[in-house]
Amino acid sequence: MRAAGLHAIDTILNTESVLITNRHQRFPKLVETIKQRVEGVLMARRYVLCQYNIKRESLDKACAVASGRQAPTVTSLEAEGWVAVSVMIEKKELADKMDQLKEIGAVDILVLQIANART
Repeated sequence: MRAAGLHAIDTILNTESVLITNRHQRFPKLVETIKQRVEGVLMARRYVLCQYNIKRESLDKACAVASGRQAPTVTSLEAEGWVAVSVMIEKKELADKMDQLKEIGAVDILVLQIANART
């Protein structure tokens, strides 16, 4: 709209999408697939993937700050005593978590958007 020089005047209708099923569904696998896809998009909107490097001796402190949804993914680096960590963090907590990770020695902190996910 903005590109065409238009702007909203008023809201005519607010809507929401709802997935409704019954106990006697004909296609339960399809319903479950649709549900998982919607949940994946919603999760991707809520979380980002944070990756950083940290000394192994500080890993427990880092995991206490940002433990992820299940657990962090930890990979050894070629540099002796260092690990790479990947963790999902809620967007609303991101800035504080990044500051805390930096304070305990995390470096090369990257944040990546998640396009979709599955639980």
